Amino acid sequence: MTDKTQQKKFKSKWFRVAVAGDTSDGRETSAEWIIQMAQTYNMNTYGARINVEHIRSYFPDSSFGAYGDVIALKTEKVDINGEQKDALFAQIQPNDNLIALNQKNQKIYTSIEVDPNFAKTGQAYLVGLAVT
Repeated sequence: MTDKTQQKKFKSKWFRVAVAGDTSDGRETSAEWIIQMAQTYNMNTYGARINVEHIRSYFPDSSFGAYGDVIALKTEKVDINGEQKDALFAQIQPNDNLIALNQKNQKIYTSIEVDPNFAKTGQAYLVGLAVT
């Protein structure tokens, strides 16, 4: 029998979480933000948690507690309708609750939470990732 702290945590494959340009709700994600988030992200500086629908509860045993962590970010160019755009890819470490939701085909999409001027650095930073 192994101690839970000794178990290896699951790490996801890289997957796309954002693309530069207009969003479906009228906002715009700039290519500059995409690049800055990938360049500046560091869990030791500020680790982005995974939240349900952008809701953060004060209570850890709530349905709106954290569902894991973003462990790394990178950028790639992607083709969207014949146009090359900057995209942000994440690698996450989900907890058992997020894995269970995913297995039920629930909360399978993501939405980024960006601070465009993180800690007054003038740089965009990913401060959270919502599952929707």
